[in-house]
Amino acid sequence: MMRRSTVLAVAATAACLAALVGCDDDTAPAAPPSVSATATSTPESAPTPTATPTPTATPSTTPTATPTVTPTATATATAVATTAGGAIDPEKALALAEKSPYAATQDFTTEGGPLSAVTKARVNLNAPVRSGRLTESMSAGGSDLLGGTGDDGPTVVVTDDGTTYIKSGGSWRTSPLGDRIPDYHGYAKALLGVGPSARKGMEDCDGTPCFHLSGTLDIERMKVVEPEQYKLFKGKGVAAFQLDQWIDAQGRTVRYDRRTELRGVPMRTHGTFRDFGPVEKVGAPV
Repeated sequence: MMRRSTVLAVAATAACLAALVGCDDDTAPAAPPSVSATATSTPESAPTPTATPTPTATPSTTPTATPTVTPTATATATAVATTAGGAIDPEKALALAEKSPYAATQDFTTEGGPLSAVTKARVNLNAPVRSGRLTESMSAGGSDLLGGTGDDGPTVVVTDDGTTYIKSGGSWRTSPLGDRIPDYHGYAKALLGVGPSARKGMEDCDGTPCFHLSGTLDIERMKVVEPEQYKLFKGKGVAAFQLDQWIDAQGRTVRYDRRTELRGVPMRTHGTFRDFGPVEKVGAPV
């Protein structure tokens, strides 16, 4: 049986690994509109009525006009990120996402040894400041260590000005850890930098066409996109990690799966993003 001191040490590590920002289900907007809007078609024109000059005149029929479909801006943008055959071009998709901040609901799980941490989040990504709200829980061998059923647990809020607040014991305090939300866009670009071997091709992500990127990244790749996590991994002697990421035609991360090993303990952080929508304001908690 694992000694209590060992469990607590691994718990502290997992707590850092699970620090992914967002909001719980109560504060996340229900099914916000997707950034990927459906192109609207101009309704088919009705036949133009023709006046009858005399009672004996044969009425003329005006041919029905063929509707002209004007693609919306979103449809056009999506087309830019795909090839002629409809496959996603990951480089074009990521370039598109770089110019288009968005909000998303995040559901992540971190597993390592006897520990399991769950983070539910509503985050703003690709904006000048990554902001959002989260709730998280953690258990070891079935026993709650943080949060749990019937307990909201600690809450983290990163505001639009980059200030991080942590709720503990019913009160809020600021935190010096400002990168609670990783730069997932930066991770996807790092995978592209691995070369052709990282391009695994098109896959279906619960009905959404996605492009699968996969590869092993050197720990130094993490330094810019997730500085605090980089410090943790570096301090634990981690040299590299395996990352799989799935992006849609607009360059947004839909699925994420990172695996590594800390002091002989396999660690995995994986989950999904959904309910994409416009960037949402995040103010200081009250």
